[in-house]
Amino acid sequence: MNWSILRTWTQNPRKQPWGILAVSLLIGLALFALSSATRTSASNVNVLANGNFEDGFVAQPGCGNVGAGWGCFTNGGGANYGFYQDQWGPVVANGANSQLIEINTKGSFSADADRYAGIYQTVAVVDWAEYTLDLKGIIRTTEMDGDPWRYRVQVGWSAGKTADWSKVSNWQDVGWDTYYPRESPGPFSSYSRKLMAEDDYLTVYVRVWKKWGVAEMELDVNFDAISLTGPAAGSRPTATATPTTKPGETPAATATATAVAVASCSDKNLLANGNFEGGFNATAIGHVGKSWGWFTNGGAANYGFYDEQWPPVVSDGSHGQLIEINSKALYPADADRYAGIYQKISGLKQGATYQLTVKGQLRGVNGGPDTHAFAAQWGYTSGGETDWAKVSDWQILNLGPIHERTAPGPMATATVKFSAPASEIVLFIRGWKKWATTETEMDLNLDSISLTGCTTTATTPPSTSCQYVVKPGDNLAWIAQKYGVSIWALASHNSIYNVNIIYVGQVLQIPGCATAPAPTATPAATATPGPTPTPGMTPMTYTVQPGDSLSAIAARFGVDVYYLAKVNGIWNIHIIYVGQVLVIPGD
Repeated sequence: MNWSILRTWTQNPRKQPWGILAVSLLIGLALFALSSATRTSASNVNVLANGNFEDGFVAQPGCGNVGAGWGCFTNGGGANYGFYQDQWGPVVANGANSQLIEINTKGSFSADADRYAGIYQTVAVVDWAEYTLDLKGIIRTTEMDGDPWRYRVQVGWSAGKTADWSKVSNWQDVGWDTYYPRESPGPFSSYSRKLMAEDDYLTVYVRVWKKWGVAEMELDVNFDAISLTGPAAGSRPTATATPTTKPGETPAATATATAVAVASCSDKNLLANGNFEGGFNATAIGHVGKSWGWFTNGGAANYGFYDEQWPPVVSDGSHGQLIEINSKALYPADADRYAGIYQKISGLKQGATYQLTVKGQLRGVNGGPDTHAFAAQWGYTSGGETDWAKVSDWQILNLGPIHERTAPGPMATATVKFSAPASEIVLFIRGWKKWATTETEMDLNLDSISLTGCTTTATTPPSTSCQYVVKPGDNLAWIAQKYGVSIWALASHNSIYNVNIIYVGQVLQIPGCATAPAPTATPAATATPGPTPTPGMTPMTYTVQPGDSLSAIAARFGVDVYYLAKVNGIWNIHIIYVGQVLVIPGD
C-alpha cells in the first residue's frame, strides 16, 4: 500500500474519498452496461464507452478511481499517483464528471524524471477505416515556475486486442502548453486528430508526462469528452475499397466496396491525362500532370511533384506522376503531412456506379518500424469544390507494401467502385506521411488512373443460387439456420473469422449449396430464444435486455460463460450492452 497516495486521496477536498468507492463501483458497472447501448451500426458513431465519464468509475488496484470501461497504467518509481472521479465544476467539460490523473512527488526525496500515468480503452473497429480522436483537458500544478514544457499530455494507439502502453511507439503530443494553478483552473484545451485502424480492434491511450524529478510538487490533469468517431464495427462504407490483402501481400486486382452487383464497366476513361502521357505543367511545387491540380498541407515538411520517367515505377507509356514528401533537415518535423492531385469530372449520372482504377506504389527512406508509415488515399467532393480539405471521407488505396526508395517493387493496382453523388465531382488522390520523423522521405508513384462507368444488375441472386446477399437485420446465425448449415461451416466457407461481423450487401457463399434451400423471407432483427439448446442443434440468437449479464445468459441457456464469450468475440465477460445480439452455441 502506498500510504502517501492514500493520505492524498483522503485529504484532498476536490477528490472522492474511499467511503464512496464501493457505491461508485456498483453504480459504474450498472451504468456502463446500459450506456453502451448507444453504440449503433450507423456509419459514424463514437466507438468509445464512457468517454465523458458520466457512466461511473471503478476502483482499480494500483491506480484509484478510473472511469468504467477504461484501464489504467503508471510507470512507478519516485512519484505518487492518483486517479479520481472529479466533480468540481471548473474542471468538468461535459456533464458532472471528469477523469483526474495526478502525479505528485510529495514526501519523495528521490523524485524521478519521466513519470507517466494514463488511461486506455480497447474497442472493436473496422479494419482500414479512418477514425477521429477528440478529447478535452486542463493541466494544473502547484509549481508554476520552471520549464514551460515540463508537463505534457500525449495520445497513442495500437492495433489488436492486446493492450500494452509500454510498447506504444507512436505517442503524439496534444500541444497543450498552458498550465494553471492547481486551485485556479482556466478553460479546457482541445485536441483532435485522424488515425487509421489497422486491425479489427484498436486501443487508444491517453497519458500524462511529468518530465523532471522536481520534489514536493503536484501535477493534476483533468480529462473529459473523449471520443473516437468512425464506422461502427461490422459496417462498411459504401464508397471505400475493401482491401483483399494485408500489408506485405500482393494486392488483388480488384477490391469492390459496394453492395452493387456489377455486370461490366466500360473502357471509356472519363479522366483526362490519366496516364500522364499528355504532358506536365511547371508549377511552384514542381511538375504536375496536365489537367490535374495539386495541393499540400504545408507545415514542417518538404514537397515535390515530378514527371517520373524511371521505368520500374511507370506502368503505362514512359511517364508517371511522382509525389514526394520529405523531412530532410527539419527538426522537428510535423506529423500527418499530405500532398496530392485532383481533377474535376463532369457529365456523370447521379446515383450511377463508377469504377476508379489506380496503378502505383509507395516507396520510402527511413520510414521506421511502422509498416504503414506511408499511405495512399482517395476521396471526392460533390459539385466543383476543389478544396481538398472539404473531402469528408478519405479512403485507403491499397497499393501493397512500402518498398525501398531505390528498390521498387511491381506497380500495384487498386480498384474501387462507388455511386456518383452528383453530375459533377472533383476526384482527389493523395499521399500521407503519418509520423513526425525527421530525415524521412515518402515517394508515391501514380500511373494509369481511370474512371469508368459501370452497368449494374440486381443485387438479389436467383432463388436457386449458391449465394446469399446480406440484408439489414441479418446475422450469420440466422442465415446458417435458414440454409440448414452450421454457423462455423458458413463462416469458414466465407473466410469470416468473427461470426459477429457481416455487413449489408456482403455476398455469402452457401456451403453444400446443391441441397441448400433458398431463403423465404427477410429475418427479423431479433430471433426469440427458445429452450436451452442441446448438443447438435444449430445456434440460436438472444438479444441482451436491461439487467442481463453474460453469466446469467450463459446459465439460462446451459452453456459455459467463457465459451459464450469466445463464440461472440467478447474479450471482457463483464461488458455487454442492451440490444447486443448474442449467438447461443448449440454445442
